[in-house]
Amino acid sequence: MSFYNKVVFATICVLLIITTAIAQPRKKSKQVDIDFTAAKSHWVDSIYNSLNEEERIGQLFMVQAYSGGKNYNDEQVTNLINAHQAGGVIFSQGGAGRQALLTNKYQHMAQTPLLIAMDAEWGLGMRLDSIKNLPRPMMLGATRDTALVYKVGAAIGVQCKRLKVNIDFAPDVDVNNNAANPVINSRSFGEDKTWVSRLGVAYMRGLQNNGIIACAKHFPGHGDTNVDSHADLPLIPKSLAQLDTLELFPFKQLIAAGLKSVMIAHLEVPALDTTAHEPTTLSKNAVTSLLKNKLGFNGLVVTDAMNMQGVTKYFPSGDAELRAFEAGNDILLMSPDVPVAIGKIKNAVDSSIILQTALEISVKKILAAKFDAGLARWTDIDPTNITDDLNQSIDPLRKQVARAAITLVKDDNQILNKINENMRIGYVGINASTSTPLYEDLLDKFDIVDALWLPKNCTADSVRKDLETISKYDAVIVGIHNLNFTPGGNYGLSDEEINFLQQAGCRSNVMIALMGNAYARQYFCGSSSVIVGYEDDTITEHMVADVLLKKIKPKGKLPVTACIGGQSVCPMPAKPTIVTKEFASQLKKVLIPADAGVVDQTALDRLDMFIARDIADGVFPGCRVLAAKNGKVFYDKAFGYMKYDKKRAVDTSTLYDMASCTKVLATTLAVMRLYEQGKLDLNKTIGDYLPQATGTNKAGLHIKDLLLHQAGLRSFIPFFKQSLDGDGNLDRTLYRNEPKGDFTIEVARNLYLRKDYPDTMWAHVYSSSLENTGKSVYSDLDFYFLAAIVQQITGKRIDKYVDEQFYKPMGLKRITYEPLAKFDTTQIAPTELDNYFRKQLLIGYVHDPGASMLGGIAGHAGVFASAEDVAAIFQMLLNKGVYGTTRYFKAATVDLFTSYQSSISHRGLGFDKPTADADNGGPAGDRCSGLAFGHQGFTGTCVWADPATGIVFVFLSNRVYPTAENTKINKLNVRTTAQDYIYEALGVPVNHDRPEFYKSEMEQSK
Repeated sequence: MSFYNKVVFATICVLLIITTAIAQPRKKSKQVDIDFTAAKSHWVDSIYNSLNEEERIGQLFMVQAYSGGKNYNDEQVTNLINAHQAGGVIFSQGGAGRQALLTNKYQHMAQTPLLIAMDAEWGLGMRLDSIKNLPRPMMLGATRDTALVYKVGAAIGVQCKRLKVNIDFAPDVDVNNNAANPVINSRSFGEDKTWVSRLGVAYMRGLQNNGIIACAKHFPGHGDTNVDSHADLPLIPKSLAQLDTLELFPFKQLIAAGLKSVMIAHLEVPALDTTAHEPTTLSKNAVTSLLKNKLGFNGLVVTDAMNMQGVTKYFPSGDAELRAFEAGNDILLMSPDVPVAIGKIKNAVDSSIILQTALEISVKKILAAKFDAGLARWTDIDPTNITDDLNQSIDPLRKQVARAAITLVKDDNQILNKINENMRIGYVGINASTSTPLYEDLLDKFDIVDALWLPKNCTADSVRKDLETISKYDAVIVGIHNLNFTPGGNYGLSDEEINFLQQAGCRSNVMIALMGNAYARQYFCGSSSVIVGYEDDTITEHMVADVLLKKIKPKGKLPVTACIGGQSVCPMPAKPTIVTKEFASQLKKVLIPADAGVVDQTALDRLDMFIARDIADGVFPGCRVLAAKNGKVFYDKAFGYMKYDKKRAVDTSTLYDMASCTKVLATTLAVMRLYEQGKLDLNKTIGDYLPQATGTNKAGLHIKDLLLHQAGLRSFIPFFKQSLDGDGNLDRTLYRNEPKGDFTIEVARNLYLRKDYPDTMWAHVYSSSLENTGKSVYSDLDFYFLAAIVQQITGKRIDKYVDEQFYKPMGLKRITYEPLAKFDTTQIAPTELDNYFRKQLLIGYVHDPGASMLGGIAGHAGVFASAEDVAAIFQMLLNKGVYGTTRYFKAATVDLFTSYQSSISHRGLGFDKPTADADNGGPAGDRCSGLAFGHQGFTGTCVWADPATGIVFVFLSNRVYPTAENTKINKLNVRTTAQDYIYEALGVPVNHDRPEFYKSEMEQSK
């Protein structure tokens, strides 16, 4: 009996079993299930046993087919099915009728039925001409309507069923928390893991309830990348705890809801696999250990396309497929060389590198999926009216989604309330040169609407004229059209168009209607009135018009954050905005401590006495202590005096030299911003960013290790000593008492260093030995490099950059480098009476000698601040990157930098952390949780935030006055004791769980 006849005979037997089972009375439904399972098992075993080894391996491969266009490849697909028994076909671009005919052809020629797949995230229109698109997931995310998303999933399921597509590689459940993501972006439901999960489950059920296999992707999470895995291998530098909390969350929810397949992404995730350039697709730790064993997934595991550069850049064809199968994948998608890959896997099976049982498990799993899809009995697709059938009911559903998704982001100009028939209305079409449906709807309502068109190639002159023109209208609708869905090229906006939007958006008579990707709002964040439609099609434009004309109310919510601090701020004062509950996060003082959760007022009284005793004991002449819980400042007191002469008291406006707290109040913030923007890769090296490092032993040091103080650098270099003469006095070839000629670097009052000396300092840094390799050694030199890298990337000194990006947007008035440019000496606490270098009392000049020789502006020291502004920055971090109504960082970025990240120290990235000792929190109080993060400064300062308790604690003093030899603040544990009093007042006990928390974090970070 021929192979084909064996298959036919097995299928007939199975069909008889199924028919008999189904014919039984309904009361025997349990028996029907048993019979169906027996029939499936019999069919799977029969087919499997009829295949030889190479044919079984062929079942693992799903090959790409084009039913039309320049990539039409019928001959190639025919050969792969006939000669290599490919187990499935994924159809890409083409036409519905042509795909139907090819599917019929391929199923007839296949010895084993083919599993047919498509990548149809927003319906078959994503791949086929003449088929209408359903909305993209970002628009679905704006609806927050699981019932509606179920309808969309079901509609796509009906489409797939009509074209006999068995598996849809959807939904995309990546949590897109990186606005610069070039490949996921609008394909995600949003940045909120909970809503991504809920909507993903609804979409999945819509597909699977219609008999289509849903495939969640891209495991373990492709949302926080700025690299397209089609072009390279993206790096996800997160701990396992961070992945588990965010990226893995939707996958766990869908698995629990009955998900049938998962697609593995090409990602480099060191937390899962430390092998360099190892894509998760090829990682057994990622596929088998995590997905299958830990998460308990037993459905089909599919690789992302094996012809993508994320895998082919580092692994040749054949080797990659072999490693992917060894890792635990069942289906190998779009292999660039199927015959070679089959040969590699066969050799591995024959030599017992791969066990026969592993091959049997995967092949039978694939065959079982084919049986469930009804492929045991094939009937041809009828191509008659197939285009009309696939388009049926699409428009009504698109209308429902648009109605639910349109989002009024803000309307401070009250355009919706004010617009009426008596107003002079203007319309500006961005990226458009002719009429749009939105404009036509406005014209129908108002009869006369003046239109201005700004196409992509508009000029600066046309922008200027149009800005002048729109001033004469009572209301202007600015419609943004024809955008791209990905970030490249500003989403399709030209520089001149962005210039217009930034200026027009600040006008009180303008409403911007963004007909496209919500992330494009980043170019006009200062705009006071904005509505987002998410997609630019006729139906959506009509719905946006209905909102503007008050026919319907906007219901949608932004699923992503487009605007963060410092972006596109209006040059004029913005009108007061309504602070939503979600972002009501600015610090505010409470008159009654109990309103902030204080349960033990006596603890605060004891803190008062403790500080008074420290001042009396000469620990410092004065200090400032501030504490807040959940944004409510309940303790804020200034103690003592500027000096021991008690002539000038400390008050709540006093600025202190923050010393090493500069690392977290400036440099780390800048690094976080550049990391989040994709401009700084923590796993790259100094040499990747600083050309001058080339050829030195510093070139290969990693950015992450600089942040962790484990790059091997010396703790510091006493640069000032190298600028003294043999008698210990200033070398007068390097210093002058007034700024003349080359002597322009002000290191103290009436003392100026020669401007080229920093080059000598850097020469010493680059020539210094790496004496601490493999160790954790606190080093200022780490932050010399980080500040230099920030300047290299941004073109701005660290002081200018953080002032522009954070201090000014946050409204902070009393935090700055070079304080004497803004404040007089009466407002600044003096630091040391420097008798070894500058030979004067330092007031307003940075205490750190090395920082002073850089003009007071450095990555490790130089910031002066009052307690309020220090607390505001840490409140922003405690709020996961939000302060007031503005998001400065994504939550994932804050979590990454503030969590334990080193296996050899108690450090986060840039931030210090409590030690693992249950009875000694190290630089933090004993009651702090393991989530706490902060820093101490040499001058007697510290700042901490604790996500577990909502507490922000700031302690500022000038303990180095009159001499840094006074170390009582450390011997008496003043800062940590004061912090413990604050925690005690709030009823927080000593934290004995910190050792286990630290251990868990370290295991996960590995």
